[in-house]
Amino acid sequence: MSSADKQSTPMQLNYDALMNWPFEPLTASYDKDDCIAYALGIAAGDGPAITAEEQQYISDNEQLKALPMMAIVLNEGTMWTMDPATGIDWRKTLHAEESITIHKPIASAATLTANYHVEEIYDRGPGKGAFMYEQRVLSEADNSPVATIRIGTFLMGNGGFGGAATHTPAPIKVPADRAPDQSLDLATPSSDNTRYHLGEQFVGALKNVPGAEGKPPLRGVCAFGVAGRALLHLACADQAQRLKHMGLRYKAPIFADETLRTELWYDDTPGKAYFRVICVERDTIVMDNGVLEFEPD
Repeated sequence: MSSADKQSTPMQLNYDALMNWPFEPLTASYDKDDCIAYALGIAAGDGPAITAEEQQYISDNEQLKALPMMAIVLNEGTMWTMDPATGIDWRKTLHAEESITIHKPIASAATLTANYHVEEIYDRGPGKGAFMYEQRVLSEADNSPVATIRIGTFLMGNGGFGGAATHTPAPIKVPADRAPDQSLDLATPSSDNTRYHLGEQFVGALKNVPGAEGKPPLRGVCAFGVAGRALLHLACADQAQRLKHMGLRYKAPIFADETLRTELWYDDTPGKAYFRVICVERDTIVMDNGVLEFEPD
């Protein structure tokens, strides 16, 4: 087999190994400085429309509140999919979905333990990739859960591994056939706010996205946080403890120095809504299939 043939042959994903991956629990602490750093990293306090409301996330005092979206960056661990034993072609992976379920309010300082597991891997077939869901549950010392983070990853180089599950769950559709009930424009972090810039190994062609030339691409967790700030204002009256669940699909890259418009549709069921996020400058849907659950008034 030539070197060219070897490069074109898909890596063989090891389904059983992944479903039984020996994750070690990860215990880590954070404090109010970490809460403020996270909030500033997703540009909290920079939106003129909600500057006053967001002081509670960035002011170093006894009233400091942690943003619930911060759960997504706690106890992240290492990028385990780079281990050759997984059979995952990590250079051909795409962070596609994200959700948080908040079981109790995120404290402004705590020590939490994360337990990880792979939920399922869906085989789309040879040449069509695979889709993997993994979970991270954050718990306190008494094992009471604080938050569950669910991540969906498109494994573009791993289709045809022989998995029995062939169809990923259908995404939730927003009711875009009617105008949104509410919307809010917020800026992404500026170019000199480097906390959540995407790592160079993943940037590649993103440097040439029309309309975003020269702007640093941002990690999905940053875009998730900006959308969460909008949702807290629109649906939760800026009361962080009211957010219970937030999930979405990433549809297009997001960059520094852009404007994100979060559009919200309320469901007939109290405490439930749907949303999507549009990059105003590029007129592009960048996050879609969003669902929000919150404590109603």
